[in-house]
This record gives sequence, C-alpha cells and structure tokens, in this order.
Amino acid sequence: MPQVFTNHRAGPINSAVLLFSGGMDSVCIAHLCHPDLLLYVPSHSAYNQAEDECIQQLVRRNLIAREKLIILSQSTLNLRIWERDDMIVPNRNAHLLLLASNFGDHLMLASVEGDRSNDKDEYFYHLMKQLLNHMWDEQHWTAQRKFTVSSPAKNWTKAELVHSYLRSGGTRDALLTSYSCYAGYSTHCGICKPCARKWVALALNGVRTPKGYFREAFWDQEWFQKAYPLMLEQQYRGREDEDFVRFVRNPPQGYAPKDELPDWTSQLQNAKVPLHGPLAPIDFPEEVRVNEKTEGSDSAAGESKLD
Repeated sequence: MPQVFTNHRAGPINSAVLLFSGGMDSVCIAHLCHPDLLLYVPSHSAYNQAEDECIQQLVRRNLIAREKLIILSQSTLNLRIWERDDMIVPNRNAHLLLLASNFGDHLMLASVEGDRSNDKDEYFYHLMKQLLNHMWDEQHWTAQRKFTVSSPAKNWTKAELVHSYLRSGGTRDALLTSYSCYAGYSTHCGICKPCARKWVALALNGVRTPKGYFREAFWDQEWFQKAYPLMLEQQYRGREDEDFVRFVRNPPQGYAPKDELPDWTSQLQNAKVPLHGPLAPIDFPEEVRVNEKTEGSDSAAGESKLD
C-alpha cells in the first residue's frame, strides 16, 4: 500500500554526474573533471547501438572508470520518434538532465564552443538549474536540494579540449575508441558534422587515425561546400570555424592531401578568420578539473551498473 507519510524522505545527493555518451567530448571531460558518476542514457537514436558498443569497448580496454559508469535500461527513454532529418532531437538535454538529477546535485554536459543548439548554451543551463531547484525545494517529501548545471568545456573548441586532454595525460587510444558519428556504422562515416568536427580536432592535435577510420571525406560533401564560406566569415560555429580554416589551409600530413581539397585559395585571401599556426599550449582553469560540492547525502544508487 502507498504510504501517506513517506518513510524515505529525499534529500541532497552530493555527487557530480556527467552525462556520458562515449563521444570524444565526454571522454575528455570525464578525464579532466573526475565526476563521481558517468551516466549513459540510451535514447534509441539512429546511432544508439554504436554508442552502446563504444562504451563497452571503453570499459573493456580500461579507458574509462568502470565503477563510475551507470547505464540506464533501454526502456527508460525513447527519443527516436522526435529525431529530425538533421539528427537534432528537440529538448534532448532537458530530458537527460531531469534523469540525471536522480543521481546527483552537480550535473555536467559535454558541450563545447561551436555547439549551436539552445539546449547547450549557458542560458539553458541557468534555466535548468532554476527548474530543478524549484522542483526539489523543501516540501513534504524532500529536503531542499541545490543544483549546479554546467558544461566545463563550453568555452573551448573541440581542438582545444583534445589539446588539454592530451596534455593532462589522456590517451590517443581513448580518443580513437570514442564514437562521434550520426550514421551508426561500426566505423565513422567521415561525412556527417560530428565526424568532420572530430576529424579536424584530432588532426590539429597530431592524432593519426588508422586507415579506414573515416569512411569518406567530409570536404567533398555539399553541406561543407555551403558552410565553408560562412566559416571564413566566422559565422557558422564561432571560434571553431578557425580550426576548420586552418585545416583546409594547411592540412596536417597524412590527414587530408592538399590535392584532394577543393581550391579555396581566393576565398582564403579574403578570410576574416585569423590564420595562425599550430595550437599554443592551453590549460583548463583549475575549477574545471576540481568539482566543488556542497555537503549532503551520499550518491544515489544507480538503476543498473555495467555487468
């Protein structure tokens, strides 16, 4: 019978939870920020199976902390019916943060500079924090909980994130094992936007990809031909545009032979993007690596740990 007066009043959960997908960004942030939990929420996306297999590989090869990983059941969330033709799922991060709130008070997403959707910006994090603080305010069934919602690498491009990850002892093996592709193949398609962004970030940091790692080249695709003029004006993905222009201007040896790239010489001459050389050493600020947590109860037990 339901209890009129609960015997299990809820309260603060003093844990830092990273929403983890097995993608390159979440692998880097897991290493840099040392969250208490890595929460993977299968959502039945077109690439769900590839994500599942990627996470299993990361665990088998000891590239992420097995004891931190929580995998929710496949029946928890199904967003496939809302997945658009451009692979955007409206409200996706709101769904994920609401689920993550059951496991900790300090919630992190792995978004970076260049992510353009509104559910990855600072105002969204603020609104979600306000919503969670309201829903978990002091009331008859729970003590007050105070949330933080953030993306520690939001002010860094993917290339900068990878750079800091490698400088702090991260491994190339983990970067290459991570999965960032919309196609859902066992290997990266190479032509979708997540593949293009991963390709450029790896190349600018000197991380060589094995032959066949990317099936095709993104620079041959119509979407990139349309986006590149915007990148030259820094009007596509902000500072990340500079990374793409640098890649096109002087692709690292072995990544994209110059004779395979379209001739953009005339456009480069008029580019507004600063065309400087290799990345300078970059360090994350200290608060990115250390999670400051308020006192509270222990972390919640996960629905299912990896078997």
